Amino acid sequence: MILPILILASLSAAALLGVALQWRSLRRLRADNARLAERLLATEQQIRHLGNEFGALCKASAGAGDHVLRLEQQVKRLTERQNMLELRASADRPYSEASRLAHDGAGIHELVTNCGLTRGEAELMVMLHGRSDPDAA
Repeated sequence: MILPILILASLSAAALLGVALQWRSLRRLRADNARLAERLLATEQQIRHLGNEFGALCKASAGAGDHVLRLEQQVKRLTERQNMLELRASADRPYSEASRLAHDGAGIHELVTNCGLTRGEAELMVMLHGRSDPDAA
C-alpha cells in the first residue's frame, strides 16, 4: 500500500518539477519575446528614418541631375560659340596679316604667297593701304 503512495508522490513531484521548469521556460520566452519586440520596434523606426533619408537623397540627386543637365547644355552652347569665334578669328587672320604686310610695303605677289589671298584680294589690300603701284612685287 505504501508503494502506490510512493509512486503517486513521485509522479506528483515529477509533475510539479515539470510545471516549475515549464513556468521558468515560459518566463524566459516572454522576456526574449519582449526584447525581440523592442528590437523590432527600433528596427522599424530605423527603416522609416532611412526611408526618409533615401527619399531626400533621391530628391537631391534629381535636382543635381537637372543642374548637371543645364550645365552640360550651357557648356555645349559655349563650346559652339567658341568654335564659331575661332572660325571667325581664323577667317579674319589672313586679312589681318595681309593688311599689316601691305601697310609695311609688301607687294601683291607676297600677299598671295604668304597670306593665301587671291590676286584680286591682294590688289585690294595694296590699294587700301596706299600703295601707288599695285603691280609692284
